[in-house]
Amino acid sequence: MVADLSLNANLDKRFTSFALPGSNDVVSFALKTLLSERGKLLTGLAGVVFSLVLMNVQGGLFIGLMNKASVLIDSCDADVWVGHRLLENVDFAHDIPCLWQNRIRGLPGIERLDEYIVGKGLATLPDGGYEDVWIVGSDPSTMRGSAWSFASGDCNDLLRPHAVSLDVVDARKLGYSRVGDTIEVNGRRAKVVALTHGITGFVTTPYLFMTLNNARELAGIPEGYCSYFLLKAAPGANLDHLRAEVRTALPDADVFSPAELAQLSQDYWMKRTGIGASFGAATLLGLFVGLVMVAQSLYALALDHLGDYATLKTIGAADGQVLVVIVVQALSIAAIGSVIGLGIVAAVQSFWSSPIAPISISPTLQAAGVAFVFLLCLGASILPFLRIRQIDPAIVLQG
Repeated sequence: MVADLSLNANLDKRFTSFALPGSNDVVSFALKTLLSERGKLLTGLAGVVFSLVLMNVQGGLFIGLMNKASVLIDSCDADVWVGHRLLENVDFAHDIPCLWQNRIRGLPGIERLDEYIVGKGLATLPDGGYEDVWIVGSDPSTMRGSAWSFASGDCNDLLRPHAVSLDVVDARKLGYSRVGDTIEVNGRRAKVVALTHGITGFVTTPYLFMTLNNARELAGIPEGYCSYFLLKAAPGANLDHLRAEVRTALPDADVFSPAELAQLSQDYWMKRTGIGASFGAATLLGLFVGLVMVAQSLYALALDHLGDYATLKTIGAADGQVLVVIVVQALSIAAIGSVIGLGIVAAVQSFWSSPIAPISISPTLQAAGVAFVFLLCLGASILPFLRIRQIDPAIVLQG
């Protein structure tokens, strides 16, 4: 027995200083143990990378799609939107009388009021087919709410008679239309004078931008009606007070800030399509898989080194010091996996993001993803620690 104790003491001199609180050997032992099992390390890293990439890409796709639902609002320089009562979505507008504007034009705090049209149209394709389109019309004096991000032409081109713009992504849907082509919408002709890049809505229906009168003609909206009033507030005006004044003056209309209308439009698609539940379920499933992979790797690593942990406990290591070893291993996997995962996320965003399926990954989303995988790895370290706590140090004496 004495010989066995002497042998174990000689073999495990490298652990002697580990029992001292605050010793750097805690981290050293944790990292050496982790690197000694490359297969298990790679499995844990794969779990972290998988979880981080899935969380960021799924989250980025969700945010990108939600941004598409409010693209007209987010890119419009208006402080207040006035629309028909019980409005549910910016695209599904209802006509309001233009005479309503006389009730609010004189309100203090309003610098300018523009009429705005969002209507539905049916385009006739060269091959005889049809394609639904959104008809978007702006006041020609300001072109507020009109097209932006031009790939060919500019907003001034839309001031021509019967002129429209469409997005390059939607050109194929409209018979591969190009600048100079004539298209037919609701039985009326229009000329493509400009192409935009990346202006697509939540659904696949193309946006056609034009002037207000052009939009009335193509959409068949009667003279004296429009879809919205776009209000530009005077410098220094209190926007909350201004919206309250407009609501009082127009009790039959809904009055929104851009953020409120954007949220309303996004919520419409969230509730009608179940997209939030689908993305959420897929993300949670992926995170669960990542958690299992990391936990399994750490647990298998602990089982392979039970003798080492027993030796540590034999020479006086407390459970807290053993926990530090497991936590250092878990955080190391999280840190290395996060670096690799963020690199993959950046590549995915660069090469796969498109106007049809935009991947909008903000620094906040990336930081949240990294924080989550660190918590995931810490949670995964509980199982191996509970197993090691049950080790009887006497097993060291068994040879």
